[in-house]
Amino acid sequence: MKTFNSYFAHIITLILVLSITACQAPVDKTPGWTSESGEVRPGPKTGKAVLALLNKARQASTKGELSTAESHLERALRIEPQNPALWLYMAKLRLYAAKSKEAINLAKKALAMSSRESNLTRSSRKALQADCWLVIAHAHQKMGDLEEAQKAQDKAKSLSY
Repeated sequence: MKTFNSYFAHIITLILVLSITACQAPVDKTPGWTSESGEVRPGPKTGKAVLALLNKARQASTKGELSTAESHLERALRIEPQNPALWLYMAKLRLYAAKSKEAINLAKKALAMSSRESNLTRSSRKALQADCWLVIAHAHQKMGDLEEAQKAQDKAKSLSY
């Protein structure tokens, strides 16, 4: 049973990752904020302790250990509570854990923080905000609210161009 649950968690995670990356924000070459694939990364001023916790969270989520990943992210957020990328990561984790309403609230928090973040370039802010809107779109889609999902998807696309 444990193997089935682990296998099932990996399949669900893979499906979600593929669906999110299909609607990826534009690639931003600003060091520290995005990867070559356009994935939002923590900012260049993110501390080493937070980066280490993020690495542990990613490893745990890859193994399907969502509660462990959440624990690492919560510790990172206690260290850097004003880092919008951390709130976005938590939103994504909640989305993967089928906690859609929480994912929406956390993505909206990341959106609000990104508007006030002075360390972001314009393109980095747009990439972060587009990714937030994608999380919101997917959460609404999972809840069956296709109209809100489309609105959020449209906002993400408007930030991508």
